[in-house]
Amino acid sequence: MLIGCCVAVCLSPGTVQATVYQYKKDGVWHFTDDPAALPADQRPETSAANLPEGSTANDLNARLTAAFSPKNGVEAATLATVWVETAFGHGSGFFVTADGYLITNRHVIRPASSPGNIQDRATAAQAEALKRHAAQIENQAKRLQTARKELDDFRRYLDSQPDSASRQYNEARYAQALQRYQAGRQSLDAARKKLSAQHSAFEAARLQQRVDAGLAALNQNFTIHLADNTPLYAYVVEISETYDIALLKVDGYITPFLSPPRPFAVAQGEPVYAIGNPVQLRNSVTSGVISGFEGPFVKTNAQIYPGNSGGPLVTARGHVVGINTFKRLTHKFEGLGFAVSIQVVLEDLDSI
Repeated sequence: MLIGCCVAVCLSPGTVQATVYQYKKDGVWHFTDDPAALPADQRPETSAANLPEGSTANDLNARLTAAFSPKNGVEAATLATVWVETAFGHGSGFFVTADGYLITNRHVIRPASSPGNIQDRATAAQAEALKRHAAQIENQAKRLQTARKELDDFRRYLDSQPDSASRQYNEARYAQALQRYQAGRQSLDAARKKLSAQHSAFEAARLQQRVDAGLAALNQNFTIHLADNTPLYAYVVEISETYDIALLKVDGYITPFLSPPRPFAVAQGEPVYAIGNPVQLRNSVTSGVISGFEGPFVKTNAQIYPGNSGGPLVTARGHVVGINTFKRLTHKFEGLGFAVSIQVVLEDLDSI
């Protein structure tokens, strides 16, 4: 069982009071004054209710602004962007209110149920590769079976011949052929053993994938990481049935947040910036322009990489125009990024 608690320690009467945290790891109690050192499941919840009177420790907006001193609207927008950690991967998200509501993609926190999703395609490709490997091994086995029959026929022929120079020559040929057969047999046995191990590992991974997907579909709590890598807990408030969006909430903090521009204030050709966490590169920014509008989507040529999903697409002033959702590739072009319009997001979600 993991148990954590904290106690206040007075270093001198009437002067400084520090909080010392006690936690248990591998059966041993440890003490620290750094809450970040606590195991994730033993961190005390921080809320406005349990902070000392007058404390600003829950003002994440002030803390991050002081730490990073953003020089423009895009840098300020990165402070409201978070990395969302899940059991099956990660993505991005961003705060949309000062009291901790944040938006991400539905597919970031829920495994895609479509058979065409990336994970299913990768699994199918791996299964097909194993199938091809098994067919190659079967063909090798048939060739060896034919070679064995030819060797047996050759052996019977040699045994019927009198001792002569010709027989000695053919005996040498037989020995060489037998050696090649035995080497081929050893290679076949090794290939079958390797294929069996690969197949077992594949089945175990596929089973674990199904278990993880099942658990992920039930998970209501997630770890998010702020711009300064501080981890916080967020819980699911609402998941859209219509669009690839979800609403999470962090309690007890004043958060930096992004607001939309004035209605109809953005137009085709306007510079925009996609913020996200590709390959866990925190708050990476790519630039482009608004290429157009298609239904609920804002189209952009700003690069949207894996891990950017759920992050904001913002203007130069830091106003959010959409939530980065997917990239459509073409044969001739790099592809366009699609972001669900922030107006669509705010209209669809009932809780904000």
